Amino acid sequence: MQFMKFYRISHFSGLLSVIFILFWVISCTHDAILDNLPEICFERDVLPIFQNSCAISGCHDGSGEPDPALTGYVPISHAVEPGKPYSSSIYRAIIATSGEDKMPPDQPLSLDNRTIIRLWIEQGALLTVCQDNSGQNNGYFNPLACYSRDIQPVLVSRCATTGCHDAITHEEGFVFSVYSTTLSAVTPGNPDESKLYQVIKFESGEEKMPPAGNPQLTTAEIDSIQAWISYGAQDQSCGELCDTISQITFSGDIWPVIQTSCTGCHSGTSPSGGVTLENYSNVAAIAMSTVLLNSLNGDGVTKMPLGGSFSLCRIRQFELWINNGYLNN
Repeated sequence: MQFMKFYRISHFSGLLSVIFILFWVISCTHDAILDNLPEICFERDVLPIFQNSCAISGCHDGSGEPDPALTGYVPISHAVEPGKPYSSSIYRAIIATSGEDKMPPDQPLSLDNRTIIRLWIEQGALLTVCQDNSGQNNGYFNPLACYSRDIQPVLVSRCATTGCHDAITHEEGFVFSVYSTTLSAVTPGNPDESKLYQVIKFESGEEKMPPAGNPQLTTAEIDSIQAWISYGAQDQSCGELCDTISQITFSGDIWPVIQTSCTGCHSGTSPSGGVTLENYSNVAAIAMSTVLLNSLNGDGVTKMPLGGSFSLCRIRQFELWINNGYLNN
């Protein structure tokens, strides 16, 4: 699926280089010149730090005391003076070594993270979303992989299937149908220490998941899971690329959704409900019978996909494609 092709998170190695350069220039007697350093992007580099270390339950999550909330750009910007980190209350708090204003109170942010925040403030504390310019992402980027949009459909279709990691079977104790149970196989911020990522990145062997003979995760899907874990494995709900104005095509709009959310259950020798969705002919046949649209809407049949639902926009795309003759376009 094109919109799920992410850049690999190689920019963090670049940030470490930035940190080295910063420490080198400020070790001299002259003021640091930050004009030529790579841009620190709020959505990609700064917001995850606050989400994972500050905007947690009981702290700065916006539910009450203590203030301020640190859940997004607007409240964070209220505690920042652009260009002046030492005049910004939020930066003074994260570099404090003692006192009531020290943040986080129990465990300080890493040196890398403190420096990223300082550089962001020095560069103007802008609301920025940056593309990867490495040339390795084929023109597609996504600063954050979001659970509801990018992760859950893949896990439900490929992993939380009957006889594997669904709520009934829970093979090896893992259930991947909902966020709360998926976290048992995840170490937020560290994909390589996460059981979920360890097994999906294997190319072969007994530990490879999904097992050989089952529909496999694409490189883009594996990359999105890696990105989601790297950014803290948050339970986020993000917007999706969904267009009902342009012509709806099977290859560009319908089939990528079927592959991600349906074929994991509806393929192989024992497809769920006896319904196979492995190619255009399979999908067209069930579209012709009205079962497909009824299952997406939950009209008299089990609502699909199991463990979630498509947005109204996505269902409308299926409806338009069917009404236009479910073409193989």
